[in-house]
Parts: sequence; C-alpha cells; structure tokens
Amino acid sequence: MKKVTGLLVSMLLAMLLHVEVQAEAQGVDAKQFFIGGGIGFNSLPGAGSATGIQLIGGYEFKTKLNDDITSALEIGYMDTGNFEHINNTTKSDDVSGLWVAMLESVPLSRKTDMLVRLGYDFGDDDGLLLGTGLQYKFNTKIAMRMEYVARQNVNSLQANVLFKF
Repeated sequence: MKKVTGLLVSMLLAMLLHVEVQAEAQGVDAKQFFIGGGIGFNSLPGAGSATGIQLIGGYEFKTKLNDDITSALEIGYMDTGNFEHINNTTKSDDVSGLWVAMLESVPLSRKTDMLVRLGYDFGDDDGLLLGTGLQYKFNTKIAMRMEYVARQNVNSLQANVLFKF
C-alpha cells in the first residue's frame, strides 16, 4: 500500500509541476480564481455519520485539454462535524484539515460538467483523496457541485456552491 501511495503522490506532484509551468506560460488572470463552500454528509467506519462543512479556493487554467477539458488547482478546508460512535458512548470524533487537489472538468452539455479530482489531505485524515461528481453552471460566475469524495478513512457526499471572480 505504501508503494501505491508513493506512486500516486509522485503523480500528483508531477501534475502540480505541470500546472505551475502552465500558469507561468499563460500568465495569471484574476478572473480565473474562484471561492466556494458547502456541506458534506460524511461517513467514518466504526463511528457512524456526521454533517460538516468545507471551504474551497481555486484557480481554473485557461488552457484546455482536447479543447474542452478544463483543469483547476484547488485548496480547501474540510471539517466533518462530530461523529457519534456506533456503540452509543458519549464520545464523538471530528476530522478536519487542509487539502489540495487537481480537478478536471469534462463538459457534458453547455451548463453541466462531469468532475474528477485527485489530491492529498494534510489534516486528521492525511492521505490521498479521490472524487467524482457533477457541476451545474447557473451562469459564468456561479456554479453548484455535487461530488463524492473518498479519503483515507472518511467518505463524503458534498454539495458546494462556487463563485468566480
């Protein structure tokens, strides 16, 4: 498992280096930044479920893969809320922390995109994170996402709203 994790982290670092080179080549545009947040319905084996929050900030690159796939680099904070232990004790757990991820957005229609993410969580649940979902763009400045994100231990169904500058 450690070899697989090391390989995936190496791939993530290579993607981030590629992103940095892209940013330098095309210049940084303030209109490509976005922020957002939402709620997450989280599950943790042996501890039940909890409802928490996440905050997101990111940069969407102008260069598109195959002339339609958009890449973005995101940084965020996630707090799962308190998990109630299944054995009915009064003790509760909460998982939180910072994460970074590359997000690829594939258009399905003019307003709907399929999302795929690969990243790393630096918080209580440190390790790789993988996700997939859908995004609906209300207009050029506001979008809503529904995603399923799997971390080392915590799995989340997330609903987020994004605002582009």
